[in-house]
Amino acid sequence: GKTVVFADDDNVVGENAKAAVAAMNNGDVVLLQNTRFRKEETKNIDTFSEELASLADAYVDDAFGSCHRAHCST
Repeated sequence: GKTVVFADDDNVVGENAKAAVAAMNNGDVVLLQNTRFRKEETKNIDTFSEELASLADAYVDDAFGSCHRAHCST
C-alpha cells in the first residue's frame, strides 16, 4: 500500500535521484534507474559505488541472478 517514487534519472544518481531522496520522509521508498545505465557499474568503479551509497542508509537488490557479481551496486 506504499507509493514508490521512481527517480527517472539516466545518470542513476543525478539531480532527479538526489531530489527524490531529499524529498523522502521516514518510510518512503525511492526506486532508482537501472544501474546498468552507467558503464562504471560493471567495471566496479569505486566512485560510482560511493555515489550510490551517498543516497541511502539501506539498499535492496532484487536481482537474484546478478547480485553475486562484483559490480558497484552490490
